[in-house]
Amino acid sequence: MCKGAKVHGHITRKSLPKDDDDEDWEALDSRIKSWFYTTCDANILQIISTDDCTAKDLWDKLTEFFLNNKMSRILQVQEQFRNTKKGSLSITKFCHTLKNLAEALADCDSKIDEIELVMQIFC
Repeated sequence: MCKGAKVHGHITRKSLPKDDDDEDWEALDSRIKSWFYTTCDANILQIISTDDCTAKDLWDKLTEFFLNNKMSRILQVQEQFRNTKKGSLSITKFCHTLKNLAEALADCDSKIDEIELVMQIFC
């Protein structure tokens, strides 16, 4: 999204204000921060946000927040993956659920290989 809007430099710090009164840079940075404010949970924003933070600050704090919770997230999703049973779910819904859990684990750098996914479907 940031690349498409040509503001990626604000979260990578490749784009810096020209001086203390760079209104154009401040306007773009404020727009990016508003994206965070409208898409992030309010409780998380209270943890990561300060009055004088930049979009880069929010990005870094958000990344740190989720990386610090990475191991607990992996354990939680692995448990959900292993305990998910077809039960009364349709086979389509069951497979989509397992696929979504496998993708969530991959997002945390804990991939489920195809054999494990197939074995879970058949168990």
